[in-house]
Amino acid sequence: MHVIELIDGYLSTTELDASTRESIKRVIKNNLAESATTGHIKERLSILFEYEKNYLGLIQEFKEEIKFVGALQEDLRKERAKFFSATLKEVSDTLQDSQVTSEVASKWIQELVGSYTKSLDFSSGLVEENTFDMIGEIRRQAKESVDKAGRPNRNESE
Repeated sequence: MHVIELIDGYLSTTELDASTRESIKRVIKNNLAESATTGHIKERLSILFEYEKNYLGLIQEFKEEIKFVGALQEDLRKERAKFFSATLKEVSDTLQDSQVTSEVASKWIQELVGSYTKSLDFSSGLVEENTFDMIGEIRRQAKESVDKAGRPNRNESE
């Protein structure tokens, strides 16, 4: 039997008029609905809190790897900037001082830029791949912890 049916049965035995009984039923029904909603919200917040707590733990666990990848990315950016701001100018000046024709120097610099850019792009791709792998692992572990945290609550409500 549902709670509302039980309340109906009890209220019908009282000497209350119909509008008072309906008012009481409405208040009880609203309180029950609010209580059920609050319980659901608390359950969801508990799962979210557990997820965030585990996610923070994973971030702390992978802290050194995250720093390492960040440092690698920073080094690649600095190396790229240095190449285009200083190294390329030095090579160009050396070629001019060596009296290499401008056509040969231009072609050689284009090939150097292409080769160097490919090398940096390859290095950057490896760093990105490692970063994505690490992020994927963190997410996988976080999802597992949420699934574990959510299982008991789901079984209770089934």
